[in-house]
Amino acid sequence: MSGALAGKFAPGRCILLSCLGLLVLRAFCPAAPEESAFGATPERVTSAAVAGISGANAEMNGARFTPGATLFRGDVMKLGPDSSAALQFGRGLVLVAPGTELVVDSGKINLRSGRVQIRLAGTDTFVVSGPFFHVNVVSSGSQSGSAEILVGGKQAQVLAVAGFVDLLTDGSDAPRRLHAGEIARMDAASADAGGGQAGSAPPAGQVSRVLPDVQIDRASQQTVASIAAPVYWNDDLRSGSNGRARVSLNDGSLLNLGSNSELRVLQHDAQAQQTSLDLAVGRMRTQVVKLSRPGAKFEIRTSTGVAGVIGTDFYLLATPDSTEIIVFEGAVRFTPFATGLAVTAGTGMKVQISRDGTVAGPLLALIGESQDAKNSTDVPETVAQNVQPGGKTPLAPVLISVGTVGAAAGIGLFLSSREPVSPQGP
Repeated sequence: MSGALAGKFAPGRCILLSCLGLLVLRAFCPAAPEESAFGATPERVTSAAVAGISGANAEMNGARFTPGATLFRGDVMKLGPDSSAALQFGRGLVLVAPGTELVVDSGKINLRSGRVQIRLAGTDTFVVSGPFFHVNVVSSGSQSGSAEILVGGKQAQVLAVAGFVDLLTDGSDAPRRLHAGEIARMDAASADAGGGQAGSAPPAGQVSRVLPDVQIDRASQQTVASIAAPVYWNDDLRSGSNGRARVSLNDGSLLNLGSNSELRVLQHDAQAQQTSLDLAVGRMRTQVVKLSRPGAKFEIRTSTGVAGVIGTDFYLLATPDSTEIIVFEGAVRFTPFATGLAVTAGTGMKVQISRDGTVAGPLLALIGESQDAKNSTDVPETVAQNVQPGGKTPLAPVLISVGTVGAAAGIGLFLSSREPVSPQGP
């Protein structure tokens, strides 16, 4: 993805946001009769309405159009460099930036070129089709869905602003999910959704210890995890009933993934100290290096909220309905999605947060609970080989082309039976 295309999001954001002001125009502009909307016949089903227009260079099917006009399936909108528009699809809003061309469809749009922002209310969804991809913008819980989509030539970019986005590129059988704040960049030649191939996404670290039955999902490929296997942004690590893995991040932080778990590395910028992870299900122990840069963050998302690291060493157990935290050293602040009211657990404490926002704790963690948490995430050096960053790779990862990627939901939690191991280090 060229820097020019990626940079278009920033300067254009103010234009998209300004489109909100166009909504007030609709109150003063009567809706056009459906049977006369740009030559549409009465049999055609209404798809949307023009809530507002800015600028004089806006065309629909080659003719100038005005606020309040009714849109039908197949209508082609073209905006000049000085024009923008706001389209109303039910309760959803599509903000169209200057220089954009799109085709109206039933409850969705086909974006040929330019930039749009989708804003949804409630639990609505909205589909945007591009030249070589399809995007489904979805609300998440009480949070409305929002996304920005940019198409320029043979390249495209999708930014999930709120809720989440399911992205499917041509030639792929499995959609990729983007959570709020994530960006996917695509190229028509490879239809690569934001780093499917090694080297196209920034490196985050490498596997430094592993027990068998761990794989790394990268777009439409699965890599069998091995010692020193690279880990990139947007990689999914999945462990089976006997699998465990330690990932050494580039900033020196360590992640120990337990059995029957799924972890996604959303972002890890060691220089800026910006890290975002998603523990979809399972258990993980994390040792984080000291955050010293202004604005530094280390966050882990679960199904119920976001854990922000204040200290260094802690344990997370994530299920679809709850999150449990045990802090070994330092402090962790957890913000539930349901309430937005943060709770902080310090050294030696535990806290459990349910999907509805109910908080149990912080309470003092029992010695047995802390020990079980360490044992269930430890990757013993006596069993798994250890390698330092920059070390040689004893076994090259094997790439296996697949058509689908298994969903995280429904993976059961299981603590394998084995002898206690040393709790030293995560």
